[in-house]
Amino acid sequence: MRRILRRHIPAILLAAAGLFAALPAEPSDLIDLSSPPEPPPIFKEYRYRMSAAIRPLLFWIGDGDVGGARIVWRRGEDGRRGYEFLLGSDPDRAPRRINRWGFVREELNGRRATQIGLMRKTDEESVEEARAKVGYEGEYVFKVIQTEVAGSEARAENTVWLVRDDYTYYDLGEVLSLVTKPPPSPPSVNEASLPPGTHPGFLFAVADIVDRAVTAATRDPRELLGKTTTRFNFNAVAYELRVRKTKWEESKEYGGRRYENLVRIDLESYNPTLDTTERFTLVCGTEGEWRGVPVYVKYQPKWWFKAEGVIDDSQVFERPASASTQPEGPTARPN
Repeated sequence: MRRILRRHIPAILLAAAGLFAALPAEPSDLIDLSSPPEPPPIFKEYRYRMSAAIRPLLFWIGDGDVGGARIVWRRGEDGRRGYEFLLGSDPDRAPRRINRWGFVREELNGRRATQIGLMRKTDEESVEEARAKVGYEGEYVFKVIQTEVAGSEARAENTVWLVRDDYTYYDLGEVLSLVTKPPPSPPSVNEASLPPGTHPGFLFAVADIVDRAVTAATRDPRELLGKTTTRFNFNAVAYELRVRKTKWEESKEYGGRRYENLVRIDLESYNPTLDTTERFTLVCGTEGEWRGVPVYVKYQPKWWFKAEGVIDDSQVFERPASASTQPEGPTARPN
């Protein structure tokens, strides 16, 4: 179970709208990734309880509460908008105290977009790779991608951070303050020209698909969004996001709460570099508070493994003040 959970923490999102039309730009339009601006204010936020299960034979075996997820919508008066997605296991709840988590923030401001993504890695190969790259001792690895898209031009900087403290998703703020400083070693850089119509990131692409599916499902007469494909940028590579099928759900219960008038969206993302796909499902509301909001998410890469998330306002992602600590800083300097 521990190895399975380590490999399959999903990356799924949600909600509102926003087709990004790629515009022509010169490379000089790219901004300095080492000093990102403050994100726009939070517009709305939803929290989720995550579960995981395996099926060795005929029956599912798993844990109904191994961690949490948080989706944030951001919107500024200056026209900036963006999304955040935090997802991971909580060592106090996960089997064998597994601590695996990741975070993505995407922001769009006119023709420019920025993205930061980080993932806590735990395998031995990651530790050895980090030690070889940054030249210092430590136990815990974070891999970080910071991307800037200006029109059709994308530039992604990949860095590896090796730290002495076992940060959890409760420590997101501290980790972000660390990894947005100058890196301990030169980043690995990817650059590319993206095809026209490519979304600046995964979250913007999913938001667009959700909006299109909800809009179609609420027409009179009702329509269901058919198979469709859009592109999104990840690490200066144009991935594909595909709608496999959609389905109307009149009334259904998720996480002990009943919802009315839902649309189920089965999707897959395609990595052209590795020629691989990842499938996931969102069930979204179509009216009122829940319009465009995923009330249920599922990631099932294998017939024998699945991870699910349901709305749960009780999930906490900020460490209580009484429990806060001052962990040792990282030795983020070459020897």
